Amino acid sequence: MKNQIYNVIKPYLLLLPFCLGVFLGADDQTKVVTILPQIMIDFEIPITNLDTASWLIVIYLIGYTAVMPFTGRLSDKFGFRNLFIISLIIFLIGSVLTALSPEISKIFHREPNVNWILATRFIQSIGGGALVPISIAAAGFLVPRNKLPIAYGLIGASAEAGAVFGPLVGGALTEFLSWEWAFWINLPPTILIIIAVIIWIPKSTFRDLKIDYLGSIIFFLFIATLSLACAQITKSNELLIIFAVISFATLIGGIFLYKASKEFIIPKQIIKNKLFMLANLTHFFIGITLIIAIITVPVMAETILGASPLEAGLRLLRLTIALSIGAFLGGVLTQRLGARIPLILGFVLIAIGFYFMFGWDLKLADPSMTIHLAISGLGFGLCISPITDTAMKEIKDSDRGSASALLTVSRMLGMTIGLSSLTAWGTTRFAKFTSGLEGFSLDPIAQKKMTDASLNAGLDVFQEFFLIGLLVTLVAVPLSLAITLKKNKGDR
Repeated sequence: MKNQIYNVIKPYLLLLPFCLGVFLGADDQTKVVTILPQIMIDFEIPITNLDTASWLIVIYLIGYTAVMPFTGRLSDKFGFRNLFIISLIIFLIGSVLTALSPEISKIFHREPNVNWILATRFIQSIGGGALVPISIAAAGFLVPRNKLPIAYGLIGASAEAGAVFGPLVGGALTEFLSWEWAFWINLPPTILIIIAVIIWIPKSTFRDLKIDYLGSIIFFLFIATLSLACAQITKSNELLIIFAVISFATLIGGIFLYKASKEFIIPKQIIKNKLFMLANLTHFFIGITLIIAIITVPVMAETILGASPLEAGLRLLRLTIALSIGAFLGGVLTQRLGARIPLILGFVLIAIGFYFMFGWDLKLADPSMTIHLAISGLGFGLCISPITDTAMKEIKDSDRGSASALLTVSRMLGMTIGLSSLTAWGTTRFAKFTSGLEGFSLDPIAQKKMTDASLNAGLDVFQEFFLIGLLVTLVAVPLSLAITLKKNKGDR
């Protein structure tokens, strides 16, 4: 009996180091949000230069996203085990250098130079971003095919949980220690994961596959410049034009290269797979709605509801816990019922959650807040496995790394574009709502009225964010029907 139980759980135990690695990489995406003020102090960045500070977030997002297709294809060629260990080492080096960046900066400059921490964050992002597609590819070899939906759910839940726990971890460590510890803390788990992979994970075989290095560079430039353009979208300056032009040029160059070459960074048979591409589009919309929830909930808590950064991070735990539960349930349901039911149910729950959050006001309290966040989180979790399973079902084993990379990139692009658009919309709307207000008054009654008006304007903006999330979710529902309409092997 014990042997039977062990044989059932053994594949998931082998997958555990990969899930932990994905969690760490995703955690550092958002960890910097709550430690940003302290970093600005140490690097002497004035409050008027918030644009410079925001690059600490943008640079990680760019490297994290842009490296995925290349490392996905490398894992197809050199094996997921080897690439996973190398990626963890790069992430480890980047974490150490980021923690030491103030001291490194002072060695070469009389004054702290923010360019050093930007460079170390980019190194860190290269390692962190590579972990996701490699882990999804590893699942295809370590877990039986009929158990893959649960494996995809576990990996997806690890990524989402890491991204949501990031602000909480960063806020807690900064409050009790210092911001450097948010990066020093990566060392023990990363070293343990490397040791576990070396001891437990069987060596993967090399494949005779060609790597399109030129296509990799073009794809990297396209993703990077597109992300940079999105980061500048609220400013409408020369950088926006430059990055947009380069992004468009690399897109055209990539299309020509795709048509002219036999090998491409993304295998042609993957791009020609309509079901896979529809799943990517669905994942793109998931990215938009997820970033709306992840960003709006803590920002709303800190601004108009008066919560501390740590309290704001704790509020996201409602969504995170429900997301993790939903990811596991989504894997079980997909395995037993196919992708259609859990995917549609997931989108319905996301829509219901956003509808309730659209009704939040300044008197928001539990248990309503917890219930609403739990509904949304459960919906996000339910969608992870059916989207991944549907996308990967018709992909050959030799292409799993590349396919999983592109699928993850789709979600990350959705998050990047969603965040940029959300910022642009919120800035414009808040300015409109407060255009008739004075900045300050000596009359306490008048000042209270202006404060109340500002709070109500902020509430209106956040409610519109949730409404946008609801509308985007409803747009994605037909896509969920389309990708599950075709009967696949294993679907019931």
